[in-house]
Amino acid sequence: MRRIITDHVDWPPNLYSKVLRYRLCTPRVLDIICMRCASAMNLHKTTELPKHLFRRLDARKRPRLDADEPLPFLRLIEANPAIPRLNVNAHSGFALTMAVRASFIPLVRYLLESAANPAAKDAIAVIVAIRKKALKLMRMLAEPEQKSSSKRRRIPDRMRCSEFPELLKVAMKADARDIVMYLREKGCVPDLGMIQWLGA
Repeated sequence: MRRIITDHVDWPPNLYSKVLRYRLCTPRVLDIICMRCASAMNLHKTTELPKHLFRRLDARKRPRLDADEPLPFLRLIEANPAIPRLNVNAHSGFALTMAVRASFIPLVRYLLESAANPAAKDAIAVIVAIRKKALKLMRMLAEPEQKSSSKRRRIPDRMRCSEFPELLKVAMKADARDIVMYLREKGCVPDLGMIQWLGA
């Protein structure tokens, strides 16, 4: 990291993407780097989320909370005006996929609200949710959440499930019948083999 922040005029355009890759980049360290690199110009417009923040997420028995990492750290980065906007779709949507895998609902919601694309990498995050038989997660990924105070109006889905016919096959293999029904409502058309399975 020292090589990245050594005093010089020509800062690398992906400065913060590189800095965040280091596990020792704590909030305090990041503040120091931001102060030392205040003169950095011509940076990339976005900052990639590093994979290491999400690799160790696991499905715990207790529900995940807003106070659980890496959410506080992500919000700290987002609130820092010196750091370019976070690219939550970096690494083919790795962050969203791992959040879904861990059933980390607050993190999934944060990423989706930050424009994470559930259709990335052939909708792998959605496939993970289906294999977990998690209809709630599936709905979160496919549909925008309606705010209770907002007027009822039609809001487009985050993704068109009908464009991913393989989702229906994954749901069938997982014996997730509620998700199969949901996908059919979303326009996924079953083939002959699927129709026979549905009639079983």
